[in-house]
Amino acid sequence: MFPAREFEDAIRSEISAAANDRPAPKAAWEPAVDSLVMVRVVIRIEEEFALRLPDDVMPAGGFNSVDHCVTTVMQTCRELWRVNQPEREEV
Repeated sequence: MFPAREFEDAIRSEISAAANDRPAPKAAWEPAVDSLVMVRVVIRIEEEFALRLPDDVMPAGGFNSVDHCVTTVMQTCRELWRVNQPEREEV
């Protein structure tokens, strides 16, 4: 079964950590989740869950909201998880 809570916690944790590490507040025109933040998210997912996320997991220009980012990345992770899990034999 897909560990949705663990994935969501990891994604939100990296986004939050990136925001705390930022030296200056973001300008109003900047996306809520940009490519630098997504690099952190992707590395965390790949290291913690052994899933290789595709390069197109982030749209050009980033995500305008954290929730949109979480939803999109979770959907990709869920699909990859399903594909990468060994099939179980039913007896």
